[in-house]
Amino acid sequence: MARRRLLPKYVSAFIDVRGKERLRFRRKGYPSGYFTANLGTEAFREQYHAFMHPEAPREPRQELRAREGTLDDLIDRYCNPITRLGPTKVTQDKVRAVLEDFRKGRGDRPVRLVTFESLDKIIAKKREKTEIQTASGTRTIGGIHAARKLRKELIRLFAFAQHTRMIDHNPAQVTQKVKTSVKERSRGFVPWTEDDIARYRDHHALGTRERLAMELLLWTDQRRCDIVKMGRAQIKDGCLPVVQEKTGAVLWIPLAPQLLEAIVAMPPHLTSPFCFLVTKRGKPFSKESFGDWFAKACLAAGVTHGRAHGLRKATLRRMAELQMSNKTMKALSGQKRDEMIELYTADADQIKLAEKAIAALSEWERSLSNIDPTLDTKGQKIV
Repeated sequence: MARRRLLPKYVSAFIDVRGKERLRFRRKGYPSGYFTANLGTEAFREQYHAFMHPEAPREPRQELRAREGTLDDLIDRYCNPITRLGPTKVTQDKVRAVLEDFRKGRGDRPVRLVTFESLDKIIAKKREKTEIQTASGTRTIGGIHAARKLRKELIRLFAFAQHTRMIDHNPAQVTQKVKTSVKERSRGFVPWTEDDIARYRDHHALGTRERLAMELLLWTDQRRCDIVKMGRAQIKDGCLPVVQEKTGAVLWIPLAPQLLEAIVAMPPHLTSPFCFLVTKRGKPFSKESFGDWFAKACLAAGVTHGRAHGLRKATLRRMAELQMSNKTMKALSGQKRDEMIELYTADADQIKLAEKAIAALSEWERSLSNIDPTLDTKGQKIV
């Protein structure tokens, strides 16, 4: 990233993973920290003074309230209480980030002057993909999913504005839906095939962290954020308790023999009682570091498209091929809606399922030829 001009001494700028510019204070012998205020504002000068004089007493500063009727006012009210944004902190943080990005540069605009046409333009701009440079490399932001998420949250935001009588209609409700073109259609993470699973097992033997990670993902059908929290100490009556970070759902996952075998095979120095999976330094993985580490393990095994979420899809695919009910699949995965189950099981083996369908139809038709046409459905003689 090009160095920014006119920054105060000891202040540096960088782009975070969400594409937002952040300002950081770093001076040898002084506490480091990040600025929450915008450069050039009075609040920024106060924060800079506090960083430069950490021992000086700080005068209490009265928080400035957003001008009534503006987007800043609307978003501040909408986000208080924070539980309005979602049931879990993960969801709340994601929604808050979407709204903060929306208000950037337009927070002082009156809500009553917002039109569906202006929102259409904002959503269309969000749909355009942009590459930015971060500390970990090039990152792509925007796209169809980001545009859909923005439109969804704007509909909820302006519905709140309508309920509180800041406006008499919801301009976001009549914005154009974000439709997928043929080129943009994506099936998301690629589900693992049985060949992928076999290839991975052949490369990573029992007793390795890589093998245990794969078996945990495959046999619990949970997200990486929940996998990294699992440990031996949690096992009770042959089950692993899970409180899903994303949804808050409480599940009890029975231990499959294959998973138990992988757990028992682990050397003590490669695991801990509280976390099955730890780094080389013996520390628990974060969900981000685990995802990167597991992707490298997949590449080493020759599963080039392998990702943690692809194994979650693989487990649901297996259950779909065994013709398990949606209720059964949701009991293991924690999914709430049938639509999500249908999306995740779209890659179930179509040929096997079609063969079963044809066999059943063929058997049913053959049975018709054995029915006496002079008898009714109850076996009584037709007069």
